[in-house]
Amino acid sequence: MTDTISTISGEASFPTVAFGDNSAFSHPNAASEVLPGASTAPGFESESPCRVNQLLVGLREVAAESQATDHANTKHENHLAVVRLGMATSLFYALRAKHAPTASHSLRVALTCSAWADRLGLDDSNRDRIEVAALLHDIGKIGIPDQILKKPGKLTVEEQLLMDSSAQAACSIVQGCTSDTELLDVIRYSGTWYNSRRFGDSLRGEALPLGARLLSIANAFDSMTTEHVYRRALSRERACEQLIDGAGTQFDPELVLDYIRFIEQKPDSLQSSVITRWLQQLRPDSASSLWSATSPANSPAQSSEDRLFFDHLLAQIHEGVAFTDSQGTVTHWNDSFERMTGIARDAILGKLWHGPTLGLTSTTKDNASSICPVEMCLRTQSPQVQTMSAKAGSGVEIPVQVRVSCVTGKVPGSLGTVVFVRDLSDQANMQQRLESLHQQVTRDALTGIANRAELDRRLTELTNIAIGGGTTFSLIICDIDHFKRVNDTYGHPAGDEALVRFAELLTSFSREGDLVARYGGEEFVFLAVGCDNATAAKRAEAIREKLERTPLPSLGNHPVTASFGVTQFQAGDRDETILSRADRALLRAKDSGRNRVVRLGSDANALESKPTKRGWWSWFDPSERRPDREVDILTPVPVELAIEKLKGFIADHSAEILSVAENQVSLRVTAVCSVGGRRRVDQQISLNVSLTLSEAKSEKLDLRSRGCATKIHVQIKPIRSRDRRRSELAACTDSVISSMKCYLMGEILVEGDA
Repeated sequence: MTDTISTISGEASFPTVAFGDNSAFSHPNAASEVLPGASTAPGFESESPCRVNQLLVGLREVAAESQATDHANTKHENHLAVVRLGMATSLFYALRAKHAPTASHSLRVALTCSAWADRLGLDDSNRDRIEVAALLHDIGKIGIPDQILKKPGKLTVEEQLLMDSSAQAACSIVQGCTSDTELLDVIRYSGTWYNSRRFGDSLRGEALPLGARLLSIANAFDSMTTEHVYRRALSRERACEQLIDGAGTQFDPELVLDYIRFIEQKPDSLQSSVITRWLQQLRPDSASSLWSATSPANSPAQSSEDRLFFDHLLAQIHEGVAFTDSQGTVTHWNDSFERMTGIARDAILGKLWHGPTLGLTSTTKDNASSICPVEMCLRTQSPQVQTMSAKAGSGVEIPVQVRVSCVTGKVPGSLGTVVFVRDLSDQANMQQRLESLHQQVTRDALTGIANRAELDRRLTELTNIAIGGGTTFSLIICDIDHFKRVNDTYGHPAGDEALVRFAELLTSFSREGDLVARYGGEEFVFLAVGCDNATAAKRAEAIREKLERTPLPSLGNHPVTASFGVTQFQAGDRDETILSRADRALLRAKDSGRNRVVRLGSDANALESKPTKRGWWSWFDPSERRPDREVDILTPVPVELAIEKLKGFIADHSAEILSVAENQVSLRVTAVCSVGGRRRVDQQISLNVSLTLSEAKSEKLDLRSRGCATKIHVQIKPIRSRDRRRSELAACTDSVISSMKCYLMGEILVEGDA
C-alpha cells in the first residue's frame, strides 16, 4: 500500500511491510540480541552503559509518551521535524495532515538512516542530505488520491504505478524550496532498483547516489516489519532474509550485508549519536540553511490527561469501537475491534473504511442493506444499523450488529462517524450452546445416550407423576453378559464398540417419552413410559433376541448377549425401590444362566389409598391424632413363599430387621414424606412395622390353593411418638401398606373376612 515496493514484470519482487515498534530505534532493548557470527564494525565501539542511559533519557520519555497517546507522537514528531527541517517543517506537516502513518514511517526511516550514516562515517553535509531526504522522500504522496493512499487492501497494478510516481512528485515539491541537486537526487532515486531494468532509469549500480541506496534499504525494512491490514508484519529475521534475496537486484549487496550487521549489533551508541545530533547539536536556525522560509510554530496540544482517560475508556469497552473522519478514514480503533477482526490498530489507522477488506460482509440479499453502513451514514447523515458477518482473526465468521452514528458540530455537515460493532455470536448461539451444554451434562460421552444423572432426574420425575395418579411406567435394567471377557479377549476398543451397538439397539426400541440411559459400565436402563409389566417384558425379550443375532465386526463377527430385569411402578414405590426391584430381577436372570429376561413386581397401577387433607378440627378427633395403623393382608401363597416375598420388600426398601420371634418379625422402615427441609434426611420418617404371620382360609378369595393362604397382621407406628410431622404419618403408613400388599400380591381384609 503506502510503503509498498513496486512490482515490475521481469524483476523479482518481494512483499514489503512497515517497521513499527519492532525497530531497534523504538525498543532499545530489542536490539540487544546478537546473532551468531555477528561482529562489531572496525573502529566502532559502544559507549559505557551510564553514558548511554544519560543520552537516552529524552528518547525513553518520548517513547513512553508515544505508547500512551497519539498526541505524544505528534509532539515528538513536531520537535524532531523542526530541528531537522527547519524552515521546511511545513512540508512534513502537510504530509502528516494528508496521511499520518506515512509521516511516522518517514520519521522512523530518517532516524535509521541517520544512525547508519554515522556508522559509515559520512561527513555532516552528506548526513544532513540523507536525513532530510528520508524525512521528505514520501512527500509526493500528498498528490496521491485518498482512495489509493488510504486503501486498506492490496493495490492494483495501475494503482501501484501511480504510487511509484510519488518519488518524482516529491522532487518537484522539494525543488521549490531548495536548489541542492544532491539532495534532490537522493529523493529522486530512493525507489530505483540497484540493478534496474526499467525503461527510463538512467542510473544503476554504483552510479546511484549513496544516500538513495541507503534510503532504499531502510525504507524497505521498515515497511516489511510494520502491520498492514492485508499482511501481518514480518519478524526482523524474516525481513533480513528478504533483503538478502533482493541483494544485487533491488538493493546494493554490500550495503545490505552492512545493514544486517548494523541492526544485529547493539544500536545504543548509534541511537545516542542520533539523539545527541538531532536534539542537542542541531538547532532550528542552523537547520534552515537549505531553506528560505520562517519556521512554523507548533500546533496547540490537547491535554495529555484527557487523552489518557479517553484511550482508557475505549480500551475498556467490550464492543468494537472505531472512529472515521468525514471521508471515511479510520482515526480510532479499539482493542475489542482488534480481537473481533484480527486487524491491528497500527495496520488500519489512516486507511479508508472498507467493510469486505475488514472482514465485514452483509448477511442479507437486500441491495439497500448491502451498502456499507459507514458510507450510508456519511451520505445521509442518519444513523445506520445493520446485521453483518465478521471474520475473526481465527478465520471463523461470527454474526455482529454494526451501528454507525454521524458526528456533527455547530457548522452544518458531518465531522465523521462513530462505529459500534457488537458480537452477536453469544446471543445467536445461546440456544445452541445451551443445547450443547445440556448434551454434555445429560449425555454419556461414549454412547451418546442419557447418563446416570439424567436417568436419576427422569426416574424421579416419572415416579412423582405415577404417585400422583398419572401415567405409570416400567423399568428395564440390562447388563451385557461376560463383558470383562470381551475386553480381555478383543481389547477395550472392541468392548467400546459393543457398548455403542447395544445402546443403538436399545434406542431403536424406544418410543416417544421413553429414556435409554447408561447406568454404569456395561449396565443400561430403559424407562418405558405408559408401558405395563408384561408389555415391558415382551420388549425386553425382543431386544434380547435381536442382540444375540447381531454380529459385531470388532468381535470377529460374534454377537454378545445380555440379561434383563423388568419391573413396573407399583403402589408405594419410590424411585429407589423400583430401581432396586429391577436390579434384583437382573441378578435372578444372571443366576439363572444369563441371556434371559426376569420380571418382578405386581401389575398394580395405583395406590390403595391417597392422603386426604385434614383441617384444624382434626386435632379434636382422637382417631385423627393416633399415629398407629393396623391392617390384615391376605396373600394366596403359603407362609414359606410369603416370607420370600417379604425378603424382596425388605431388600428394596432397605428395611432393618429389629427382632424375630416364632411368627413375628419387627422392621424399621424409612418412609418419605412430602414436607421437611431441603436435605433428604429431613423428608424421611422412621416407622416401626410389626408383622405377624399365620395360615388362613378364605372363601371370598378366588385362590387356586385354598387352605395354603397366609395372613399377615401389620401394625405400624412411628419410632418417635412425638414426631412433629405426624400430619404426614397417615400418608406414609398408607404408602408402606400399599407397597407391602403389592410385594405379597395380596388383598387387605376388612371386618368380616376370615
